[in-house]
Amino acid sequence: MLPAAETLTLSNGLRVNILHDPQASRAAALIHLNAGSHHEPEEFPGLAHLFEHVVFAGSHQFQGDDRLMMWAQAQGARLNATTHATSTAWFFDMTPAKFEDGLARLTDMLVQPLLTTDAVQQEVAVIDAEYRMLTTHADSLCDAALSLAFAAPAQLRDFHIGNLTSFGEDISALQQALIHYHQQFFTARRLTLWLQGPQSIAELTALAEHYGNAFAAGKGSPPAHTQPPALSRERYLQLRLESSPRLRFSFPVTLSPALTLLRQLLTDEAPGSLLEQLRTQALADSVRVSLPYTSASDAILSIEFMTCATTPALRAGVETLFCHWLQQVRDLSTGHLQHYVALSRRDFSRLTPLEQLRARTLDFPPAAQNGWQKLLSELKPENMTRLWIARDVHGHNASVQGFTLPVSFSAWQSESDSVTESHFMFYLPHAEEAHTADESIQTTGAPLTLLQACIARASLRALCALSAHQGNSLIFSYEQGNGLLQLSGCQAWTARTLAAALRLLRAPSPAALAQGRRLFEQEQRQLRSDIAIRTLLATLPEVVSESSGEVHELRVAGDDAAVLVFCPLAENTAECLAATQILAYLLEPKFFRQLRVEKNIGYVVSCRFHQTARQSGILFALQSPSYDTETLLGFIDTFIAEIPSVIDGITPQTLEEKRCTLRESLSVRPADRLEAARQQWLREFACAPEINEASVAAITTEQLLACVRAPDNSLPCAGEGWSGVLQKNQEVDVCFGHRFVLKTPSPPPPSQGEE
Repeated sequence: MLPAAETLTLSNGLRVNILHDPQASRAAALIHLNAGSHHEPEEFPGLAHLFEHVVFAGSHQFQGDDRLMMWAQAQGARLNATTHATSTAWFFDMTPAKFEDGLARLTDMLVQPLLTTDAVQQEVAVIDAEYRMLTTHADSLCDAALSLAFAAPAQLRDFHIGNLTSFGEDISALQQALIHYHQQFFTARRLTLWLQGPQSIAELTALAEHYGNAFAAGKGSPPAHTQPPALSRERYLQLRLESSPRLRFSFPVTLSPALTLLRQLLTDEAPGSLLEQLRTQALADSVRVSLPYTSASDAILSIEFMTCATTPALRAGVETLFCHWLQQVRDLSTGHLQHYVALSRRDFSRLTPLEQLRARTLDFPPAAQNGWQKLLSELKPENMTRLWIARDVHGHNASVQGFTLPVSFSAWQSESDSVTESHFMFYLPHAEEAHTADESIQTTGAPLTLLQACIARASLRALCALSAHQGNSLIFSYEQGNGLLQLSGCQAWTARTLAAALRLLRAPSPAALAQGRRLFEQEQRQLRSDIAIRTLLATLPEVVSESSGEVHELRVAGDDAAVLVFCPLAENTAECLAATQILAYLLEPKFFRQLRVEKNIGYVVSCRFHQTARQSGILFALQSPSYDTETLLGFIDTFIAEIPSVIDGITPQTLEEKRCTLRESLSVRPADRLEAARQQWLREFACAPEINEASVAAITTEQLLACVRAPDNSLPCAGEGWSGVLQKNQEVDVCFGHRFVLKTPSPPPPSQGEE
């Protein structure tokens, strides 16, 4: 069920959307600006993206460690921001108890940001590092190539990420441009505030009025409407990339909730669906529906198929089957559409409040039939462009959005004589086994390799989708090195479906084995082309499961150096688990300040509590275009060595604040029963001890240091006190017992004669 919603307009003209979600365990806020990279001045490409970054550096009321970025890390909150073509958003979520404190910081940083020259210079370097990362990121390059197929809006092909060259060397001029951008766009009439959480509508309304009225009313209207998307004459585009082959169809469309309904229909995996038939004929394994461009009223809709091979016949086969499906989807009854809307809304309701706000404002809002007929009129072959991505494309370099891409505009045969018109199956509501009072939730799982997980996913796809159509849930997921099966339905259905799923897993069909192996190869190629730190993180569960803590070196895309260090618990006790989480609250903002603010090593700087492959601990992650791997490892080692002095400086008040933060996080329980069961299974499988009030209250600075002590360091004797271990000027060997290190290769040593 979607949360109850109310909309209001404050006295200054600020629009506010309030969503009361009584079952939510966290509260979320999002501020949406009706302007983005297409509204920045021509002389400073990337200025909107830079502004998105710089405001986190501090505001009039909240500076230093009290600003939103540092404060949120210490409170266990999640926050981020994103810049799109015609919109920008800043958002965070956290436990309801401290939500108002976060909202105060979020609004103040947008009402009165400091925009200092030091902060501007620092974020210029960060964005330059981000730009260099994206030059090898396959999805970003595909989106850039797609813009070559559109004649409008004119800004689609422009450079909007930003880098050192585009920002120039005159930081004062850049600062003035940022100030002007803020004055021009950050008025109440161009902003929308979204609040969602378990608080009552009255409470959320009071928060909105108190903090939302801080924005200046401003004058004038929102930014001028941009040109609607229009295709160029070239309808066939090919891009050479060292990634899995894919075929993307894109349409200029009107923005509406019907797009989410279409996505639900396209991603259906039940017997007789488009995906099931594509897989059966070995044409494509998966589909992804995205909106690479949106404005207030228009969008570019992309439908991308991961294909099974790169032959011309396969491309034609995928398009032929897709066009047949588009013809048949036009004949769906109201009952069919209502059923798929309900399925989509059920999935939407399982998102966290923050994910829901992001989807509503930046992606796919809750599905509805509004605009369905209009959308169907736009989904015609003559309104479609095709983008083919493969490594055997022969093209010429083209510059677009700041990237140099090998592209070709050669057309290909788009109709296949070997693909006969298929009859697709679309489902209607199924009342026979709807949820009843005896609803049963069951979770089972086991460690799997990535290959085994891919085969399992291929084996269970159709059964999972069919279960959803029947009003039940069968969900397969792969995380922390485990394959999980979750079922929700009446007891008879649960028992019957679990038995069927286990039969499929024990004896995969030849088709499932082939699909699973293709999925595995696609996952491997995706890892190799992804951002370096993501590749290391995805590999961590396997490393933790199979090794005892040595160093592992992985080759990744791009030239950035990346290091990931995972330090598991010293002891698997409730006290050690609680102390490690409190220690992570203390270390995260300090690690960020030291390496992201002071040294500014690059785009990725993270230190946090982490769980993976039956282990809990602290994770350190760095990625940098400026420093090599060994230097990054040295930064982490230096930081770890300083932890005893950090602990020694903790005041009783600070320690109690962190205890309270942990208590609040422990009181948060997912409203969704399947998500709660998943988390409980992972805790039990990892043999994680149950943290209670007694174990939290008992945390002392001695126990914090015990989390990171070397094996030969002893705890203080009874009555000896902390001075028994840590005397003034005495160094304590810190190594977290053992650790797992994943890193990119170090650069080769210089040859003789090189400096």
